[in-house]
Amino acid sequence: MPRPPSRVGRLSALLALALGLIVAPAPARAADPAGLTNQPYENRSVQVTAGEFVNVYDPSVGEDERWYYNDHTMVRDRATGLWHVFAITHAEPANPLDEKFFGHATAPSPRGPWTKQPFALEADPSAGETHIWAPYVLFHGGTYYMFYAGGTADHEAYRMHLATSKDLTTWTRHPGNPLFTDGFDGRDPMVTRVGNQWVMYYTANSTPAGGHHIVAYRTSRDLVHWSDRRTAFEHPATGTFGGPTESPFVVHRGGSWYLFVCCESGYQDTRVYRSEDPFHFTVDQLAGRIEAHAAEVVKDDSGTGQWYVTGAGWGQSGLWLAPLNWRTPVVTTGRLVSTPYYRAVVQTAPESRLVSYEADPTGRGAYRSLTDSSFRSTAPYLAVGTFGPTDTAGAARNVTVSPDGTGVLLAGIPLGDEPVTVDWRFRFARTTVDIDLAWHVTGPTSAPVWEAAWNIDSALPRLADPAGADRDGDAAGFTPWALATDDTTTLAVAYRDGSAWSEDNRWFNRPSGSVAWQPLWQPGGRSLPVGDLAGGTWRIGVSGAPADTGFAEALAASLNGAA
Repeated sequence: MPRPPSRVGRLSALLALALGLIVAPAPARAADPAGLTNQPYENRSVQVTAGEFVNVYDPSVGEDERWYYNDHTMVRDRATGLWHVFAITHAEPANPLDEKFFGHATAPSPRGPWTKQPFALEADPSAGETHIWAPYVLFHGGTYYMFYAGGTADHEAYRMHLATSKDLTTWTRHPGNPLFTDGFDGRDPMVTRVGNQWVMYYTANSTPAGGHHIVAYRTSRDLVHWSDRRTAFEHPATGTFGGPTESPFVVHRGGSWYLFVCCESGYQDTRVYRSEDPFHFTVDQLAGRIEAHAAEVVKDDSGTGQWYVTGAGWGQSGLWLAPLNWRTPVVTTGRLVSTPYYRAVVQTAPESRLVSYEADPTGRGAYRSLTDSSFRSTAPYLAVGTFGPTDTAGAARNVTVSPDGTGVLLAGIPLGDEPVTVDWRFRFARTTVDIDLAWHVTGPTSAPVWEAAWNIDSALPRLADPAGADRDGDAAGFTPWALATDDTTTLAVAYRDGSAWSEDNRWFNRPSGSVAWQPLWQPGGRSLPVGDLAGGTWRIGVSGAPADTGFAEALAASLNGAA
């Protein structure tokens, strides 16, 4: 369900690929005449993780209704030593365009106990603010500076505003607001010192009307006058209204710079990237993954020196805090399966997922990557209490490989901390891969289930199925096939009719190239039936032609027993 989990943050599939796979010295299993090899691999790495999250403050206390915190900032009063948190706040349910107040609470330590204070700031229409978002506070020269986004109805003109205070209680807007104006998603500021200048990082898009999600930055000598925009990080995903570069936070530690951003595969998915250059981060520099929304990094400089990471968000019951671990050893295991036509990386721990699927339709072994982990990955998941993968596939309890190497069974895969496991079977043929899922539900989930799904996360820009050539959004029921394509290649996924216990919905996410097949899809949620549930059978194949619907139809026919 939607809350920070108690387990340690997990290694992402992309991190395993970025650091390289170490193939274990075990004999490959081969199947003739397919030319198939199936080898175990192991990767040992060090990553940034979080310890156990604790709910340290709930703004609902003393209120007649539930309230949430979202993007927030934590700062210690230099005079009194008291800690202050400022945050977007609003009564549930979420209403981001009506978020007109910054909540305020104080505590002797980041761990609490926190005491509610009056709102720190209220949106002022005369200052060009219909809503206010994402405060960030720093201290310099005897003054506290609060940077925040002043929202209006024009989402292509986000305004960056400044307020100042001497005591963290009384705030005065700067007369020069807005400091600057940016386009879609120009918000979530964070400011730090780099050399002899200040640097403001914030989320934005590559063009005012949309485009690639980026982390932008501007520089300043005085915290008031800012340079033109530059780009510190560009994600391959495109779109508007949020994305995988929200809530950027940059920390310098041990000679490296760390960029924390949200929300790639779900609402609580913070990715950590490590670079030697504070002005240049790339997706292949992934250094960790933390299950939190709008994460901020805090060092308790009052004596303990402990690093923490925070989290908050809609439906999260306020502010969460966990110890931040900068160097956690992680072992990733799985299977590397290849034929002349494809190469598949199946991760079995600490998460279960099809990390990558590369293919060459000509059979010459010149593989091209057709999937990635840029969104929800290729794996089963549950959405409990809300949409999105709240409970993802953990390490398989048992992994069994058939004697000829053509079959791999990942048994007993836990889905978060819910009473649900999945058995995931792969059948590898010369040119195709079959996938079977079986769900096992032993009791009621912690909240109603909004999605029980299997997602395929392609690296191709366009999606189609029998109902349309440019799919995006929800579509009722299951179809015989769906495909992802570009100008040269088609990745097709065929479905065996009637093989899942239910066939509620398909969800196409065009910006990420992913398709979620959802046996259960229910806004507001419903109960997941207790017992053993057939989760569906799919066949994956690749054509060397664009938008090859004929190939997809033939693939579906072969899976469903037609000639």
